[in-house]
Amino acid sequence: MNRSIVIPFFVTMLSLNSQLSYADNLKVAVAANFKQTIEALKTEFEKDTTHTIQVISASTGQLVQQISHGAPFDIFLAANIAHPQILWQQIHEQRGLDKGALQVYANGRLVFFSNHPLTQNKTLAEILSADTYSRLSVANPTLAPYGLAAKQTLECYNIANNWKHKLVTGQNIAQTYQFIHSQSVNAGFVAQSQVLDQPPEQVRVVSSKCYDPIKQMALRLNNKPASQAFMTYLTQPKAKTIIENHGYDAP
Repeated sequence: MNRSIVIPFFVTMLSLNSQLSYADNLKVAVAANFKQTIEALKTEFEKDTTHTIQVISASTGQLVQQISHGAPFDIFLAANIAHPQILWQQIHEQRGLDKGALQVYANGRLVFFSNHPLTQNKTLAEILSADTYSRLSVANPTLAPYGLAAKQTLECYNIANNWKHKLVTGQNIAQTYQFIHSQSVNAGFVAQSQVLDQPPEQVRVVSSKCYDPIKQMALRLNNKPASQAFMTYLTQPKAKTIIENHGYDAP
């Protein structure tokens, strides 16, 4: 057999086997508000690499609890910066993680979403000070950063006491949105990324002056090549465009 044919064929098969062995399935734990966005990122990441992604979604607080109890996640996409930083402090020595395992991947936007068109000639503070709504849906401020932002917004408008006993609390921002979408509650505070397909007259962007910045941080939970590849992917122009198109500001 001609050696000039055998050797290139052998090299090609060796390269293919190397790629296949490198392919990995990443378990990505993602805050509920970012679920739609990660699905879009997943599609493109899987097209561009040999890796696949399994998405696990819950509130940031719930995911921290799962990771602390040994859940085998590779990447943690939180809805704030505090939880990943605290978690890194707890696990970085055991897992051999340097500061590069942390990075901000998106900045969230809080909106008020109503089942009915909002009065256009009134500010959101005026609308919430009136008797338009009997209850509001908010995410749990202890577990969900968007819930904390909603709480801070009511305090910013000096109407927190008015709503103290009229809040329907979701465990995460996805459940909060579902309460409104199903008309169990007529309105509430959600992430802008959740209402991009809703009529503009039913959505009001909350001034960022009323709540702490919702910087969303990623934590790489191990040093696997696939995990590192995904973190790098989040910084690429293609990923940033997807993130911005889903209602976030890219860092």
